[in-house]
Amino acid sequence: MKRSDLHTLKEQLTERDCELLIDMEKYRLLTTKQIQRLHFDPVHPTPTASARACSRTLSRLRELQVLRALERRIGGVRSGSAGFIWYVGPAGERVLKSLDPPIRSGRHNHREPSRHFVDHTLAISELSVQTIEADRQGSLEMLVLQTEPISWQQSLSKFGTAQTLKPDLHLISVLGDYQEHRFIEADMASEHLPVIMRQCAAYEAFRATGRYQATWGLFPVVLWVCPTSARAAAIRAAVAATAALDPNLFRTCTTAEYLAVVTGRATGGHDQAFQGRSP
Repeated sequence: MKRSDLHTLKEQLTERDCELLIDMEKYRLLTTKQIQRLHFDPVHPTPTASARACSRTLSRLRELQVLRALERRIGGVRSGSAGFIWYVGPAGERVLKSLDPPIRSGRHNHREPSRHFVDHTLAISELSVQTIEADRQGSLEMLVLQTEPISWQQSLSKFGTAQTLKPDLHLISVLGDYQEHRFIEADMASEHLPVIMRQCAAYEAFRATGRYQATWGLFPVVLWVCPTSARAAAIRAAVAATAALDPNLFRTCTTAEYLAVVTGRATGGHDQAFQGRSP
């Protein structure tokens, strides 16, 4: 794309288009409905008006190659445009790189991703959208919501080697008189429990470095968000049975319980999560 072509393209983009594009880069994949909830529901009087405005905008951005949609759809082909799963297109990447400061994703592989990747990424996006909606509604005050790779935590192991902890989300929020810190993992029940325990051990190892505590004065609770209550119970039991893990550091909930937990309406991930709370 020539510089003149890029300039022409950017002139066709509204401020909301650019905000939407930045969110697409941040979350990697978003459904049509998630985009509607993020960028259109807050400024349109009815869900119908919001859906129509969202559909028009996404169609225009698709024609401009700013966004693209995966072949796979939520609900299959009969779902129409409402079932599209969107990602940044080649023209969108050029726009992001031209921003001040530039945003470079480093992701240029436009092959259809695996089903697991899509499902996991959309699950993380959904938790993020729900958190943002809760903040808008006043159910919590969101101070920080970081996705990968911004959520990643760097430290040195006890042997002096660099190590990276990779939470799906990093959330800092205010509930009443307390500031809540959480690392959030979107569990898809696709990993065996020993793999989950190794990830829990990585959190324990990072806590032992004291790096996060040096900045914030506390260490976050690790919240595993699971598809079923049975899976949540299995993770809790595995943590309790692992001598090297502190059960007070880890909490579990189902996807249906997530909002109640992060807004303080449920005790499963809130009342006992003293490590991740500061006044």
